[in-house]
Amino acid sequence: MDSHDLNFLYLVDALYRERSVSRAAERLDLTQPAVSHGLNRLRTKFGDSLFVRTAAGMSPTPLGERIALGARRALELIQTEILDEPQFDPFRAKHTFVVGMTDMGGTVILPRVIQALSVQAPQMRIVPVALRPHEVNETMQNGSVDMAWGFFGHLSAALYQQTLFRRPLIGIRRKGRSGARQTPMDFEAFVNTPHVFATATAVTNELLMQEVKKRGAALQVALECPYILAVPAIIASSDYLATVPDQLASLFLRLADIETFSLPLAIPDVIVKQHWHARNNDDVAHRWMRSFVADCFVAGAPS
Repeated sequence: MDSHDLNFLYLVDALYRERSVSRAAERLDLTQPAVSHGLNRLRTKFGDSLFVRTAAGMSPTPLGERIALGARRALELIQTEILDEPQFDPFRAKHTFVVGMTDMGGTVILPRVIQALSVQAPQMRIVPVALRPHEVNETMQNGSVDMAWGFFGHLSAALYQQTLFRRPLIGIRRKGRSGARQTPMDFEAFVNTPHVFATATAVTNELLMQEVKKRGAALQVALECPYILAVPAIIASSDYLATVPDQLASLFLRLADIETFSLPLAIPDVIVKQHWHARNNDDVAHRWMRSFVADCFVAGAPS
């Protein structure tokens, strides 16, 4: 018998449990001759009778009993570790997830998920990693991140994705000196006023420039800033403008003396998603985490 053929484990186990060739055949859904043939092959392989006829039925020899008990342990391990659906208790789970995220992911998704995890899965950890759109595909493929949260634009078709929420883009500018709200921004003033771009919102910046270009104009970009939280301070101390998702704008309003304004052109909403690689799609812990994150935004938008 080929040592790679593990069917003999089931055969020996059935014979040991049933003490009968015919009943073992019924248990295995085989014919009696097939079981007899398999037993003969095992006898030849191990050089031992393994099971002998007695008044009590087919009784194991000492070697037969040792092999049968070993087969039972092996089959139980196969059943629990391979065949059974893994049991997952989020409250006791100690998984760590490395999550790549944009600033939107870090400022909007992360706080809410961390807060909810503290109640439902207190031993789970999230390790946030700053991730740019061009890095998502590679980090997912090499497994250095488990999932990604944010607005990344078009990614590889090999990645799974799920929409968490949509947010409109909105303009920010410094407040008028009198404290009164300034007049609405028209398109000509918008494109001719210097803009600040945060490099962390590169996809949003590109979307804005494309929509302006469709209108036959070009946006003036005065500064590209690598620090997202520096943007509101820059806007508050200059005549520059910036365009950001409204959730970030709400945060910026608490950080600097600025105001928001409606954009003078139609721009598609930012669609914030979570992404993951196919290798993790069926993992029970990963599947639970994805569902948990989506449930945090079940209403379709952050509060």
